[in-house]
Amino acid sequence: MDLSQWFHELLQASTDGFVWGVEQVPGPRRTMLPPAGLGEWTAGRHVFHLLSYEQNIALPAMRQWLSAAIPPMDEFDEEAAWVWEKRSIEKLVVRFKQVRAEDIAMLSKFDDAAWNSTRETRWGSVTLLWVVSKTYQHTTEHINDVLRIALFWDRFAARQADDDET
Repeated sequence: MDLSQWFHELLQASTDGFVWGVEQVPGPRRTMLPPAGLGEWTAGRHVFHLLSYEQNIALPAMRQWLSAAIPPMDEFDEEAAWVWEKRSIEKLVVRFKQVRAEDIAMLSKFDDAAWNSTRETRWGSVTLLWVVSKTYQHTTEHINDVLRIALFWDRFAARQADDDET
């Protein structure tokens, strides 16, 4: 199996799926907290989180297999950055797609040996295969989260209203 091509397809499909999922959330709801049971983040917060993950964790980790220095392991204060962040969700989506495109472009630079070689990362000693698999898994997790917001908002809001009446 050509892992570079495999992950190229998976990461591109998950990028498209995530962006599409966010687009399924009606515009005003993208910045509103969802009803109880659909998580504690807005759709916009999910976008910001994935962008932050790609910029600060996934991309630097992947660069280690191309002889980059080990990225600093100090924690990025995502909550503080989110409070500060004032860009539109659309701009965050564009930036997420740009950073993910960097991930995808990097894949073709890895040979077969790189995929199973280990490096010390924020997750401990793991393989490149593990890092890129984690990136894919993380994206699918957030696809689920935003699609739940898009699909079930009305149902959960009605349930919450019924609970409030009793």
